[in-house]
Amino acid sequence: MNDTNTALTELTEKIAFSKPGWVFEGHSDFWRKNKSNLEAEELANILRALRKVAGHIGMNVGNVEWAGLPGRELVQGVITLDPSFVMRDYPLPPGKMDVLVGIVVHEAYRNREWSDLVWSKIEAISPKINYLDKDLLWKMFLTGENIYLNKLAEKNTLGLYVQKARKVLYAPPAKDHSLSPTAPVLFDLWWRKALDDYEAKDINLLYLEPLNKLTARTDELVHIYNEKISVSERCKQRSVFYLSLWEEIKALITPWKRERITYFTTWKEEGGKKEKIKKKKGTPTAKKPISLQLGAEIEESLAVGSSDITPLVKAICGEAENVIRTTIWDFTIPAHPMIDPYLVARLKAVFQTYAHRVKVVNRGLKNGSIDQRRLYRAHISGNCFMLKQFVPEEAWNITLLIDASQSMAGPKWQLVENTISSLFKALEGQKNKLQAYGYLEHDGVCIVSELLRRGKLYSLPPHGRTPSGQAIIAAALLMPKEKKQRLIIHITDGESNCGCDVEYGLKYCKKERIDFVTLGCGYKDKDILIKQYGKHLQFLDYFEQLPKALESLLRRKLLSS
Repeated sequence: MNDTNTALTELTEKIAFSKPGWVFEGHSDFWRKNKSNLEAEELANILRALRKVAGHIGMNVGNVEWAGLPGRELVQGVITLDPSFVMRDYPLPPGKMDVLVGIVVHEAYRNREWSDLVWSKIEAISPKINYLDKDLLWKMFLTGENIYLNKLAEKNTLGLYVQKARKVLYAPPAKDHSLSPTAPVLFDLWWRKALDDYEAKDINLLYLEPLNKLTARTDELVHIYNEKISVSERCKQRSVFYLSLWEEIKALITPWKRERITYFTTWKEEGGKKEKIKKKKGTPTAKKPISLQLGAEIEESLAVGSSDITPLVKAICGEAENVIRTTIWDFTIPAHPMIDPYLVARLKAVFQTYAHRVKVVNRGLKNGSIDQRRLYRAHISGNCFMLKQFVPEEAWNITLLIDASQSMAGPKWQLVENTISSLFKALEGQKNKLQAYGYLEHDGVCIVSELLRRGKLYSLPPHGRTPSGQAIIAAALLMPKEKKQRLIIHITDGESNCGCDVEYGLKYCKKERIDFVTLGCGYKDKDILIKQYGKHLQFLDYFEQLPKALESLLRRKLLSS
């Protein structure tokens, strides 16, 4: 599938005013359920679905991107799609989705089978071939690889999408094959005959001999694929195959009329002068049909539910320039805390004693207070009593956000683990929810890891700097959106020294109506912490005060609720 973006653009122009039947019918309608009428959301849904399809093919298939997406550099190996094919058509019809799936599957197989390495080996084996013949060899190689990859995809259900994309994007050309022969037309005939059993009428007799040689060896090319041998060995076999095939047909096609060279050079005029530019065919060309605002909205939509939440953080921080990448990653190890039973008992008592109470009435009882609404049952069953109770309201959603920078290593971190474990044990069996996250900076990335997962406590190896501002935003984004009283307790031993400013996190918590408190433990320069956290700060002179301070904080918050 050569120059896919160009084919998509031409197809878009053809169906701009009248949509053919294939647009509305497609295999993808059976499995694609996440659709939207909103442009950014739908473009993100399409991209997310295509990435999942590519993931089913295997490793090293490359990422799938829209061409012209702001802030993305298009490099070799990335599968780029022309967004103009889908724009202004939301939700995307299943027929168009099938075409995109077919393109992605084909190009994913190209990356998985290392087609670029095959050409590199061909160039290494035949370095002295003249540039005119090398252009023909390149076109033959591209056609052969397309046949190989198409046949490979047809081994499973994904081949149906590849077939549809090929038939829609590359319909049989209305060419007179009786005219003077050219190599591109020969390779096109080979491709269509191998994949679609296409038979050209009134063909020039000069095509017959080289076409028969190409067709006769097609099965040999397809059978190179063998799961028992490595990818590099398959690349080596294909490079030898293409060179031997070239030797068979070279003498027959080199005297033919030459068409425009596509591999070596393109020309552009600047100031009246022609400049020769070397350019390898297949190098992605950036397009910019997507505006900056739309691109940002697509990135935000893709970030929801993914491990990389940097677009969401950037959207919250606005024009902040020092935002670093933020990722949710289970960078954890098993924890071995020592639970303090006295602290657990005191924390349980705090939630039982100081939580806001709600009235619960049990009716239809055998004894208790007389229930006027159930008096009619007195002479039937005697269940005419009720019991009024005032029970603690379990309506708290608490998140512990722990600084796991290098300065927290040692006894500090062990004390934090013990405190988290005690609070988790105290809330066990209640409807109050507890989450715990540790954060650190590693290699310029803010890593946020969940410490409480499936009823078990995990730990982090403290490392790096302290990106508190972005960690606060991440913790707020990860909090459930239930209508409960939400509280983030941030535990740190120093100021934020990388990433965005803390004020962005505080503003976002205020906007989302999340109560936020920082426990600054044992840090001497208090003025810096006051400047960053303001009224959201509570000082501890030393770390051993943490369990008692946490208990007092929860009591105060429960009383004020």
